[in-house]
Amino acid sequence: MRIFVTGGTGLVGSAAIKALLEVDHSVTALARSEQSASKIEALGAKALMGDLKNPENWADEALSHDSIIHAAATFEEDMGAVDQDMVQCLTQKAKSLPKEHKINVIYTGGCWLYPESPVIPLTERHVLDPLPAFEWMLDSIEQLHACPAFHLTVIHPGFVVGQKEGMICKMMEELRQDKQMTIIGSTDIHYPFIHSSDLGDLYRRAVEHGGDGLLLNASGFKSASLGEIAQKIAAATGLPHMLKIVTIDEMIAEHGSWAAGFGRSQRMEADRARDSLGWEAKFDDIDKIIADCL
Repeated sequence: MRIFVTGGTGLVGSAAIKALLEVDHSVTALARSEQSASKIEALGAKALMGDLKNPENWADEALSHDSIIHAAATFEEDMGAVDQDMVQCLTQKAKSLPKEHKINVIYTGGCWLYPESPVIPLTERHVLDPLPAFEWMLDSIEQLHACPAFHLTVIHPGFVVGQKEGMICKMMEELRQDKQMTIIGSTDIHYPFIHSSDLGDLYRRAVEHGGDGLLLNASGFKSASLGEIAQKIAAATGLPHMLKIVTIDEMIAEHGSWAAGFGRSQRMEADRARDSLGWEAKFDDIDKIIADCL
């Protein structure tokens, strides 16, 4: 299959590219700069120069593929408008496609579209209650689902981590360099986690499945608290367990309103991915992820 990817240099998009190329799919990824293009080509994919903010320049090429994976966001104040402009451009151009032509679209949501749920694990049956900074995602999803040219799958990942990338590896590096780890909000906050290689495998399966209206949570295990993670990192590295607490308000001031999500304590299940696509997480507990970061 021929797959087009946005966000190909990010943790999610690059994981999807790797998983797709491993089984000999052909991948083209959007690149905003020569540096991004080099990273994409180093993975083995083809880079197409273009900007998420100017979809008119690349939408026709994207629609010539069998599947589109959307894994990009600007994380700037205009990210909702940018996403909706892109979705509108794709859906409008898709109207000119032959009626029998269907494109598998994989849209990346996230756990912050769900409400806080530190005790009862979130499933796909829970009513969405998105962080205000991400409410626009619901409109984008609705538009894509309504487009007759698309078969839509929505994937809601938990916190994505990978070897040398993501929150847990960052905490480990902080402890080694600064002798302390940054905790956002409180040690009692729970996050669902998924390793990037497991997430990439899920995207690959979703592309090949080609379902319509499929909603999938993506977590390797239900959750781990920040306090538990800090203790396990200290034990794994043999370094003193020192913490620096950063408030949610401080995160918002530094990164923008979307950072309020770090205050949402959540647990999440991914049973539907297992049942629908035969997916299984290899990194199914926090200890395996910490060992990988080592």
